[in-house]
Amino acid sequence: TVQAEKQPTTLENILEQIKIVIVIYGIIAIIHVVSVRSNLVELGKATLVSFAMVIVSIVLKNIVKKPNLPGFAWATLVSFVLTLPVSPVGDFIVSTLKAYSFGLVGLPLLAFAGIAVGEQLEVFKKLSWKIVIISFVVMASTYFGSAAISNIVLALNGMI
Repeated sequence: TVQAEKQPTTLENILEQIKIVIVIYGIIAIIHVVSVRSNLVELGKATLVSFAMVIVSIVLKNIVKKPNLPGFAWATLVSFVLTLPVSPVGDFIVSTLKAYSFGLVGLPLLAFAGIAVGEQLEVFKKLSWKIVIISFVVMASTYFGSAAISNIVLALNGMI
């Protein structure tokens, strides 16, 4: 008989994802220290706060099955809720994360996203050319939607 492959438990999935996140945070820290000479204490605090939010996101992604959201959606929701003006920890999180240059944070994340996409090239080939049009529409909609929201908020605050 062929033995069925053992499926990893939820805890094993969470721990595996945390290992990957630790590597990413290590890369982010090195980039910050080398490129902008970040203060190590401030960078450490920012990393711990950000890492805690990521851990919450990973746990939610693996435990909450309905709605079945991807990890980045959970991370967005967790960070959004925790940094709302009514959040008791919002000001602390925002002030602590100022140690990060988010342009530099994006570098390793984009690299890992590129690797993930590269492993799925056969799937992309099956999607056909229509995915390119859909991608452009989604990106343009996101850009113009964000610009419209920003414009409205700035106008309501009398900044423009």
